[in-house]
Amino acid sequence: MRTFPMFLSPPRNLRPELLDLDEAPFEEVRDSLEDVRMVNKYLSGYKVLLYYVNYFLDKYRSNEVFTILDLATGSADQPIAVVDMARKQNIKIKIVALDINSKMLNYAFEETAAYPEIHLVQGDIHSPPFRENSFDLVINSLSLHHFSKNQAVNIIRIANLIARHGFIINDLNRSRIAHAFIYLLTRMLTKNRLTRYDAPVSVMNAFIPSEFTEMAEEAGVKYFQVNRHFPYRIGLVGGKKSNLAVR
Repeated sequence: MRTFPMFLSPPRNLRPELLDLDEAPFEEVRDSLEDVRMVNKYLSGYKVLLYYVNYFLDKYRSNEVFTILDLATGSADQPIAVVDMARKQNIKIKIVALDINSKMLNYAFEETAAYPEIHLVQGDIHSPPFRENSFDLVINSLSLHHFSKNQAVNIIRIANLIARHGFIINDLNRSRIAHAFIYLLTRMLTKNRLTRYDAPVSVMNAFIPSEFTEMAEEAGVKYFQVNRHFPYRIGLVGGKKSNLAVR
C-alpha cells in the first residue's frame, strides 16, 4: 500500500543547487533570477504568499505601519509583490528583507530602487539580528528546501519567535510528477544552465506536507496550518492565537 505514495514523493536528494555554490558569473545569476521571477508569476509563486499575507493584513491592519521580515529574500521579488499589493489597498507597510548572499543583494538593490518600503539587510537566516516579537509578520518564500531538516526546524522556530502575529513559509512540494513537469518546462523556456539544473533539483530537495507538520511541531509552533496549493506548492502558516483560520 505504500509503494504508490513513495513513488510520488521520493526521499529528498539533498543535492546542492548551482546558485548555492556562489560560483557563477553575476550576469548568469541575473538571467537565472529572471527565469525564477517568470516561473513565480505563472506558477503561483507569488499567489500563495499574497493569499496568506492578505489574511494577516485583513486581520491585524491598523493605522500603524504593518511590518514584515522576509528571511532569505534572494532577489526581493516576493517583497516587491507584497508591496505592490499593499499599495493597491492603501496599506502602509515596511519590509526588512534579509539575505546572506552579496550577489543576490546586489541584484535586489537594483530591483527595489523604486520601493522605499523595502529595506535590504545582509545577514544569516540562522541567526538574524532581531528580537522576539519585533515584526508583525515573518515570511520565507521558496528557500526552505535549500536547508537540512534540522536547519529548517530552526528557521521555523526563528520565524515564530520574531513574529508578533504569525509567519508564512511558502515552498515547493516534492514529487516525481512536479520534477518531470519543471524539468520539461525549463528546457522549453530557457537556455540558462543554472535554471535548467537548479529548478528540478529544487523540487526534489523540497519537503512534503507531512514533513512540514513534523517540523512545525518540532519547532514548538502551537497554532499552524499546512496547506497544499496548485501547482506543487505548500503553505505553512503559523499564528500566535488559537483562532488561526486560513482557508
